Parts: sequence; structure tokens; C-alpha cells
Amino acid sequence: MFILQSQATIERAISKAKAMHPRVHVKTFGEYEVSGSKGNTYTVRCERRCNNLKTVDCTCEAGQRGNPCYHAAVAAAQHSYLAAQVDPLVALRYE
Repeated sequence: MFILQSQATIERAISKAKAMHPRVHVKTFGEYEVSGSKGNTYTVRCERRCNNLKTVDCTCEAGQRGNPCYHAAVAAAQHSYLAAQVDPLVALRYE
């Protein structure tokens, strides 16, 4: 799990996501399955926790160590997009 404080926090992960083009499957709002580089899938959860902290959890090795990964980056982008479809103000609060 890592705290999404700014885009700079996950800049490297965003760059890798752009290069890898992982597939994202929406399980539920806030829970996503993202394809890995070897054909496996990881579960990513995007949510707010106590003190209104925006967190992203990924089941990959990097994510389990608390490091931003490209799975989390692409899932967070999908999460923001879906939030904007429901309520544009929700997406602004998540970013």
C-alpha cells in the first residue's frame, strides 16, 4: 500500500504503464484486475482511508513493499476516470 500524495509520487510507474499498456478489468468501483508483464494478473484497490488519505494497494511484489507500481498507476487512472463519470466533483477530490 502506498499513499497517493501527488503525481510525482508515481511518475516512474506512470511512464512504465504507458510503455507496457496493461489491461485493466473493473471488478467493482475501487477494485481492479491489472495484467502483469508475464501474463499474470494483480488486484489493485483504490480507496480513501482515515484522515482522507488516498491509498492504492496492489498485490504485486513492488506493491506489497509499499512501492508505486505500474499496475497501481493504471488502476488509479481508471478509478479517477470512473469517478468523473459518476460525479465530476468526485474525481477532483480523488486527484
